[in-house]
Amino acid sequence: HANEDVERMLLGNKCDMEDKRVVPKAKGEQIAREHGIRFFETSAKANINIEKAFLTLAEDILRKTPVKEPNSENVDISSGGGVTGWKSKCC
Repeated sequence: HANEDVERMLLGNKCDMEDKRVVPKAKGEQIAREHGIRFFETSAKANINIEKAFLTLAEDILRKTPVKEPNSENVDISSGGGVTGWKSKCC
């Protein structure tokens, strides 16, 4: 039920447990190709491709996100931002 342009990624988990593998890497790559998405084999235990998968997904999302122009509704935090009771301990 997501938007058509949502970023998707296929992750093969527990790639450190080769002896218990059920899906071959080639099959994961094939499925990803068929759906036009990225594929990573990962392992949280062995820290394999966890950060790479996360950063790649985040970069892909940011690449699609339109840049918003600053406007006059931005809050000026240099003067306390109008927040009652907030006192700066800065210079």
